[in-house]
Amino acid sequence: MNEQISRADAGQARPFFYENGLRRGARYDSVFFGAYAGPRATFDIRVRFDFKQKLRLSAFRKAADAALRLYPEFAVSPVVYNGRVCFKKNEASVRLAPDDGRRLYFGAEGEDGTNGFLFVFLYGEKHITLSLFHGLTDARGMISYVITVLWLYLKNLYPALGIIKPKIITSHGIRLGEKQIDGMDDLERYDPLTKFARPGEPVDLIDTDRLFRMPPEVYDPAETGCRLINLRISNKAFYEKTKALNTSFAPLLAALTAKAIGRLYDIGDRQISVITTVDARKFFDTHTLGNMAYNCPLPVEKADLELSLGELAAKLKRDMALQVTKENAERTFTNILSLCDTIDGMGDIVSVNRTLTGPGGVEALATNGTLFLTYPGRVNNNPISRALLTGVTPGMLAVERAVVVYAHREELVIQLSQKSDDMALADAFAQTLAENGLVPERDDMGRVTQNVFTFDRIEIL
Repeated sequence: MNEQISRADAGQARPFFYENGLRRGARYDSVFFGAYAGPRATFDIRVRFDFKQKLRLSAFRKAADAALRLYPEFAVSPVVYNGRVCFKKNEASVRLAPDDGRRLYFGAEGEDGTNGFLFVFLYGEKHITLSLFHGLTDARGMISYVITVLWLYLKNLYPALGIIKPKIITSHGIRLGEKQIDGMDDLERYDPLTKFARPGEPVDLIDTDRLFRMPPEVYDPAETGCRLINLRISNKAFYEKTKALNTSFAPLLAALTAKAIGRLYDIGDRQISVITTVDARKFFDTHTLGNMAYNCPLPVEKADLELSLGELAAKLKRDMALQVTKENAERTFTNILSLCDTIDGMGDIVSVNRTLTGPGGVEALATNGTLFLTYPGRVNNNPISRALLTGVTPGMLAVERAVVVYAHREELVIQLSQKSDDMALADAFAQTLAENGLVPERDDMGRVTQNVFTFDRIEIL
């Protein structure tokens, strides 16, 4: 026990800011910059907002820059210093680039860069998409910043709204004033896993020796994007389904995902692992923007696939309950930090990234999942959505197949992200939804160019 507590104490005692003004990165950065960076491996997470009216670009730019002053953790550029990722203050204007399919480089300067930031806004006539490198923050941090931007944009359009104090927004940690920046020490703000990790073994329900892995995708290695397929269903109908089955959104989505995989493949004596993600902030009463999401793998055996949808959802809900606890989050953080130790022990971050993203490299990191499923939840329960937006669309351009789900107003969007053009998984998912009374409308968004982070484009000191 003392070993892990001393690790946190040591992290707190070691200053985050060096004499040259650089800020050292979080321990978790070793995973994101080591394994999920590079031209073919970058984890680009997105959210697109469709507006009721034509986008006023100058007003939006003003809002994005003003919001960034409330999120100084994001107002940085990455550099490599002493073999590790560090950050320097970036006072440039936020990059707004046409949503024209051109690949951009996170953290880089120039026409194909992002003004040095680890995010960029892509715009069209009536939409804006926040595209962000996952190493900067997770889905919760991304949504927090973009909601602040949208609120300030709304105020730029309608100045009379300045007298409104939307507590429904700020109560979730979304920053609308500078006083909200205070209240965290540097360890909590910049390195929350080290702050909150505690010793012990996390819950482990997956037998990795029997893990079912879907066949590798077949695609051109030079491909610069992901194929996105949206399956849109009624949010009300899905909610009613959860009530009828006495379950909730995440376990029901996981059950549907497992049944779709089981429809597509005979798993034999293997075990499907649907990895859902959990936002751990709620356990620690913190609004840090550092990556805090952790994996919650849910096991499904071949016999489980024969259960009714309600029975399978009930099983997965029980499995989730074992893992969605403060104690399990603390212990999972310890495991993640141990993985970071392993990565750091491989050498400087640039060399490590080259190794882990090379042929067979990422397999060096242990994995216990068949498919990732991310459900950030509802994104429209605020006055911004009602005033500005017609729709919200998720986007997660990753190195492997994944599912991300957003609820907005009357609609639940289930998005499949993949590298190949094989529609088999999307077809299986659509059929599984339909046979359970949730007939989806299908939108093939085609190929979406993936923005990337590469060490070739940033400063190495």
